[in-house]
Amino acid sequence: MKTVTYVINSITLAVALSTLTLVAKVHADSSFSVNSTYADTHDNNGTHYEESRSLSSTEDTHTNEEKKTSDDTHVNSAHANSESSAIYPKKISQVPYSALGVLPTSEADEQFSYGDDPLQTIYTWHGRSSTNEKYADKALIFIHGGCWLNAYGYEHAKGMYHALAELGMGVYVTEYRRVGDEGGGWPGSLDDVTQAISTALKRIENEGRYTNIYIAGHSAGGHLALLAAQRLSSSSLSLSRANIKRIIGLAAITDIQSYAMGHNSCQSATAKFMNGTPEDVPTAYQRAAPSPTHGGLPITLLQGDADSIVPARHAVLSGTNQKIIKNGGHFDWLHPESTSFDALLEVISEHDE
Repeated sequence: MKTVTYVINSITLAVALSTLTLVAKVHADSSFSVNSTYADTHDNNGTHYEESRSLSSTEDTHTNEEKKTSDDTHVNSAHANSESSAIYPKKISQVPYSALGVLPTSEADEQFSYGDDPLQTIYTWHGRSSTNEKYADKALIFIHGGCWLNAYGYEHAKGMYHALAELGMGVYVTEYRRVGDEGGGWPGSLDDVTQAISTALKRIENEGRYTNIYIAGHSAGGHLALLAAQRLSSSSLSLSRANIKRIIGLAAITDIQSYAMGHNSCQSATAKFMNGTPEDVPTAYQRAAPSPTHGGLPITLLQGDADSIVPARHAVLSGTNQKIIKNGGHFDWLHPESTSFDALLEVISEHDE
């Protein structure tokens, strides 16, 4: 009898353990998601980008600066571009800075100078797609951001350049002197960007490879792109005759006076760039404020409504068109898997005639 009881107890225990294992496995499978949390602090003399975000392919928990959380399910945006979706099928938002460093990249096809300083260089990625003709005749002249500081060069957005080239577009990326470089800051950085755009336009015209040209800048680079286009429009170089279709600001800083009064790390760098506060050098700040009504070219400002570095109010600028991306973050524009990147492609596709 004891033997029978022992056998029964052993079987019961085995069944129980098997059931617990199965339940644990089912629970683990149901809760698993591709979810990596990034926390980046990139220092430069006490100034840094700060981002702490979570990315996943389905449901994400986003942590903002107040440590509040909300659940967000990412689906393909209504503005999703089919070409981009074919290469990068998952659509995300609130991309952390560190996520840019793991994107597929390629080295520039060529580079050329627009000045004597080594930083006065333009790096070019040519369109590589042989099957997609939609972007084959288009070129983007791009001004990178980074709080106007020399801690952030053109390299951090190489994943974006590579993705655009894979879609067939030419990408002309401007490097320029920034705060911390001799000759950088205000107005030297703007002088460099203006000369770079002019040089790139002449190069594109001489090569005859691209016929529809867009000028875009991200963050502080967007601020410089808007000002440079404004300068060139009033100069002897006619941007309208250069086949430029549109100026595009990606989270561009448009109100530099109010931006200088903020307290995040990039806002705190504004006085370094301008060599003083709005009270110290008011005339310089007035000259550093974009005025689209004086430019003559159509401008579209693209902005995420959850950007913690450049507030969404910077997309409200008289004389421009605006597109606001729900839950869009500051670095989303540089990530080909994002809804913001799709919005950029949509703007280019809309205005290619």
